Amino acid sequence: MKAKKRILFFTPYATRTGSEMMLLYIVRKIDRTAFDIGIVSFADGELLQEFPDDVPVYIAPKKFNVLQKISYHVGVNPTLRYLRKLAKDFKADFWYVNTTMIPEAIMVARESSIKVITHFHELPLTYAYLSGNDFKSIIDYSHLLIGCSQVTCNALKAAGGAQVGLLYSFIDSSLVTRDTARAKVLRQQLGIAESDFVWVLSGMTSERKGFDMLPDIAQELNDPRVHLIWVGARIDDGLVYYTEQRCRNQASATRVHLVGKQKEDYYHYLHAGNGFLLTSRQDPFPLVMIEAALLGKPIVSFPSGGVSEFVEDGMGIVTEEISIKQLVHAMRAVMTGEVPADSNKSVAVASRFNVENGYNNWISLITKNT
Repeated sequence: MKAKKRILFFTPYATRTGSEMMLLYIVRKIDRTAFDIGIVSFADGELLQEFPDDVPVYIAPKKFNVLQKISYHVGVNPTLRYLRKLAKDFKADFWYVNTTMIPEAIMVARESSIKVITHFHELPLTYAYLSGNDFKSIIDYSHLLIGCSQVTCNALKAAGGAQVGLLYSFIDSSLVTRDTARAKVLRQQLGIAESDFVWVLSGMTSERKGFDMLPDIAQELNDPRVHLIWVGARIDDGLVYYTEQRCRNQASATRVHLVGKQKEDYYHYLHAGNGFLLTSRQDPFPLVMIEAALLGKPIVSFPSGGVSEFVEDGMGIVTEEISIKQLVHAMRAVMTGEVPADSNKSVAVASRFNVENGYNNWISLITKNT
């Protein structure tokens, strides 16, 4: 009988980000007769409650208490100390690091001669959060680099990655609900007429997601029959505050609705839209575009990354450049029917990116490379 492989998965926050949800899907489906697994999180996030009970979970310190801060200042890093002990206690065949944002894992794996697979859900703008040495270490030491889209894989190869594999991001399509009655109520609560056209946007209110462009898009549209709804957690910074003030105070006839982070009504807001708008400057393979397409919504987007690999004829428009004028022109083309949208095509394409297909592609990559 073939010996089980032992995998230690690493995740940064254990929250409902796309990359961490993918990890949850993989862990739920993984064959326990072939793998023994554990999970390391650098925060005690809500998602940890949804992993199977028999999977051991380790919380590595990232935000230090008083004693840990003292330890850090006298030259003993609590995070590295914890990971070094874990490397000895959990004898893994390899560490699976599900983000670039925890370079400490690579450092300790290298010290302990443990193989590493790094799963990239990031494009180059995010690399700026790493030091040059940390990024180089991830690229050079990882036994396998997995990119969540072809554009991500291309970036990894350009950075010197020797062994690069493609695994498109995927979703649990059974969770995507279509409640037309609730969507209608949400529109009414926002004062949106039944005949109005609603574009929904989703994501954290970050510059990378293009949140700051909202007032400019509204100004360019300047149409009282068009509404923009942004769904997503609010980042507390000056740019967000400035953008919110512009949305509130500008004279555009197009209204912007900032509804914040949603849980129970998340899919209902997506369904309340007539179309989905993606304003990211860079986005490797956003899961929300799959969700929107699964609900049959046409997509209009900047050429920000993986969306160009996802949107096919009949599903919407990806602009040639990151241009607000081009974006609004594309929105109008969809709204008027100049560019036809086939909801059945959108649903069919989105349906390919499901947990079953995603897991099978993942296990094929793992089996081939470990």
